[in-house]
Amino acid sequence: MSITNDIHDLCEKLRAVESSRGPSNWSGIREVTTNWNRNPDGPKAADTIERQAAEIKRLRGALEKVATYYGPSHRITEIARAALTGEDT
Repeated sequence: MSITNDIHDLCEKLRAVESSRGPSNWSGIREVTTNWNRNPDGPKAADTIERQAAEIKRLRGALEKVATYYGPSHRITEIARAALTGEDT
């Protein structure tokens, strides 16, 4: 499955992890690294966006098959094409 670069880039940003190093009070350890998600809801949001992009791709493929089956002048094909382009029928 291929996702558009825009969606991929957005999902990477949503999953971004930041780190910091700071002094530690633990014996023998001079610094400790802390990692956290820049956006705590980001990973879950990215998963949802990717799932929805895959579903849209699947639905577009199904609508293309419907349009091909019925031919260019059929009303069902007009409805399928409108759904693919986001137009009203």
